[in-house]
Amino acid sequence: MTKKDQLTLWHEQLIAIIKDINTPHTLGGITNDANRAHDSRLARRALDNLIVLSEEINAKRQ
Repeated sequence: MTKKDQLTLWHEQLIAIIKDINTPHTLGGITNDANRAHDSRLARRALDNLIVLSEEINAKRQ
């Protein structure tokens, strides 16, 4: 895998993480228990994915 390919892959992963947290109700401010629970799960998954991506990038940099 070339350096450009790796950067493209990381870029795509970051976009997917951002899309996870850009849900209609987080953007529109619709709040109820179900939406808050759903947003919480999405945020947790996004954070987990961001941590994994960050660790992968840091490992490659060393």
